[in-house]
Amino acid sequence: MQMKVLVVDDHELVRSGMRRLLEDNPDIECIHEASSAEIALELATTTQYNLILMDVNLPGMSGLEASERLITLAPNSRIIMVTGRLEPELIRKLLNAGVRGYVSKGSDAREIEKAMRMVMSGEQYLSPDVAQRFAIDALRGDDSDPFERLTSRELEIVQLLLQGQRNRQISADLHISEKTVSTHRTRAFEKMRVKNTAELVRLAIRFDKWNED
Repeated sequence: MQMKVLVVDDHELVRSGMRRLLEDNPDIECIHEASSAEIALELATTTQYNLILMDVNLPGMSGLEASERLITLAPNSRIIMVTGRLEPELIRKLLNAGVRGYVSKGSDAREIEKAMRMVMSGEQYLSPDVAQRFAIDALRGDDSDPFERLTSRELEIVQLLLQGQRNRQISADLHISEKTVSTHRTRAFEKMRVKNTAELVRLAIRFDKWNED
């Protein structure tokens, strides 16, 4: 399959280096560049990219917010973050948002090509240095706030559920379909490891998110 690739980074040197790395790949049909998340979102409205390689630190909108929007705007696009930031909590948020790969900028060409192959085959990929940092953090135990794992839309829907609203009401309030509400609700529950609204309420109380008013 001939792929369309978008490289998103605010440094021209990084974009040109990534382009040179990708140009020799016979499976790539075209490579577009964007210096900001806003430009990336604009390009994604006119071109269906198979793969998006993006930095986390971007001027204006962050890579995290851009990823959330791109996944909604272009659900068939696979996103790989190529960045120097290795904070486990940030990695967790990006993976929960739907990012398929996380590669450090210290990775060589073979590492990035491996990430691309795995992500395009439907798997997730973390480069070894990222995976090591993530594993060390996991060994310390995870008592982090599960509400922080949600995308902005999932959190919005969870808050409305905690207010006692049902899918139909949420659909009307947010001007989205009931099916979309149900999809976001299911994903949120999976991330928070709850099975129903009662368990959600108990979790909200535990993490001081519950407001009876």
